[in-house]
Amino acid sequence: MQIQNFYIQSIPKQLLIGFFIGLWLFLFLYFVEPFDMYQLRPNERAFASFGYSVVGVLTYTLLIPVQHLLYAIRKSWSWLHEIGLIISLLVLSGITSYLFFKFILLPNEPNTYEFGFFFSQRVIPTMFLILPVMIFLRWMMGDKTVAETNTESKEATIVIKGENKAEVLHIKESELVYIESANNYVKVCYLLAGELKNELFRNKISVLQKEFPFLLKTHRSFLINPIHFLEWKRESSQTILILKPGITEVPVSKTYKKALVEKFINPAE
Repeated sequence: MQIQNFYIQSIPKQLLIGFFIGLWLFLFLYFVEPFDMYQLRPNERAFASFGYSVVGVLTYTLLIPVQHLLYAIRKSWSWLHEIGLIISLLVLSGITSYLFFKFILLPNEPNTYEFGFFFSQRVIPTMFLILPVMIFLRWMMGDKTVAETNTESKEATIVIKGENKAEVLHIKESELVYIESANNYVKVCYLLAGELKNELFRNKISVLQKEFPFLLKTHRSFLINPIHFLEWKRESSQTILILKPGITEVPVSKTYKKALVEKFINPAE
């Protein structure tokens, strides 16, 4: 399943978001005339609105490489990263817009606002106005990522059947440990909640070997699931495989020994 992420790899998309932020800021300041903008003449208000919108675009653009660098390091983009971006944008735009206000918009005005007042009464309220637009655009244009799900739920379920219709076992592939031939039956050993269990089925080991090709034959009477291999063991002239669940010992015949050694990359002796 894919989910929408706030991280945006595309530079053009990031710049487009910056443009919309600047446009929204200009329209708000010029037509709504918040704060003391109403005191300015139309041409002055247009210049101030344009200047603040440029500040908004520039500060957002400056944070684009920071986002990419952080994503490259973390390989992910969380809500914590998004909040950090918003705070960084707030601080950077606050400083930059105050410099514009102090030295460009009103360079000769001695009684201008102090930074603290300007930041708390002008920048923060404006940021709260821009924030919903920015978050919506980042969500809409964000990259799609694969949602993390439990790997166990993705694993295929196998069905082991006997000649009797009532003999049916549904388990995960990784839960099957080994199968042992027992006359006209097979003993299926599997994991249930981490505990080794077994059931008898009226079936042939050769039939199950064809049905489940991921199993390895170690002996004419044994099939094992290779993911449960632990180690080799020698007893006199007999080679034995040790399986992890319950430290189960499975015999190895000379016929299959070479193939098993190659499979587990282990010395023959």
